[in-house]
Amino acid sequence: MKKVLLSLFYSLLLTIYSTFAAEVQFEKGYYYVIIKNGDFDRINETLKSEIENHKWGIIHTMNVDKTVKSQTPHKTYLLCRGDYLTEGLKYNKDIVSVLIPCRISIYQDKNNIKIVVEDVEAASSHFGIEDKKFKAFLRQVTEEMKSILQKTADHFEKRQNMPSM
Repeated sequence: MKKVLLSLFYSLLLTIYSTFAAEVQFEKGYYYVIIKNGDFDRINETLKSEIENHKWGIIHTMNVDKTVKSQTPHKTYLLCRGDYLTEGLKYNKDIVSVLIPCRISIYQDKNNIKIVVEDVEAASSHFGIEDKKFKAFLRQVTEEMKSILQKTADHFEKRQNMPSM
């Protein structure tokens, strides 16, 4: 009986954790985070601040919602970080030229806000990159994009420590 109650308790804790935590998820070559019941404008401003805090520049804003004449907010930011671009070009101009700029999108999905970023490392995989340092560099860019997602989400939905079993 004790084990059943303990199991139910941990299940409840995990349910509560997953309800309140906005964790970066992966799907089909991109990472995303969903912020539940969020205000698009507030989250968008926080996203732009986190992009800046990570030393990235927004070189262009695509107002997807206006382009497709939608009432649902949707923006895509084209990003560049000069020091990363300089480093990447040293590895392989052709591949880096195709991969830039990095993109991050934010849009409203019913009552939730979804922020999506491409997995640069996965996107580069079809180029057959063999250089381990170049692969590590692309992984670093991907990790930084994921950090922008997570830090933005953390402003609105605080992660909690998982209970230990």
